[in-house]
Amino acid sequence: MEKDNQSLTAEELKRQRNKEAAARYRERNREWVNQRMRDWREANRLKDRQHKREHRNRKIANGTPEEVAALRAAESAKTKRNQDRCRAQVFEAYGGYKCNCCGESEPMFLSIDHIDNNGAEERRSGLYAGSGIGFYLWLRKNKFPSGYQVLCMNCNTGKHKNGGVCPHQSSSSFKGN
Repeated sequence: MEKDNQSLTAEELKRQRNKEAAARYRERNREWVNQRMRDWREANRLKDRQHKREHRNRKIANGTPEEVAALRAAESAKTKRNQDRCRAQVFEAYGGYKCNCCGESEPMFLSIDHIDNNGAEERRSGLYAGSGIGFYLWLRKNKFPSGYQVLCMNCNTGKHKNGGVCPHQSSSSFKGN
């Protein structure tokens, strides 16, 4: 709890008044201060990341088990929100949550398909980290390049096992392996 003004030394009182004045200034000039901080963070990405990492590590090192658990839960929730947002952006860019072959619209059943059947080659080449969110981040970073489509898992697997053509689209019936 803060000391009252009467028990503060002259130096502490001066520091407290300066802190209050700075807070009032930031409140009055909120947009300008926020823009300045955004510009600084953009120009000093490595320093900003290092500072955030050090701050997080101090919180973990000095926190109680409950505080650390709360911090990790908050980080996990934030990661999930960011991944869900990225996935939604990717699907929106490739036509929304609807299979291009059969029309399935349940998001849990849908995936992004490599139209040219070259997904394994792309993964091995190291263009992006694995599959899933690494692939979605790569698509977003590269401004959603052509050559990809939304397919449900049934159509995607059927296309893989049927020589690059979904069984829905082939004239002969699919017999399996």
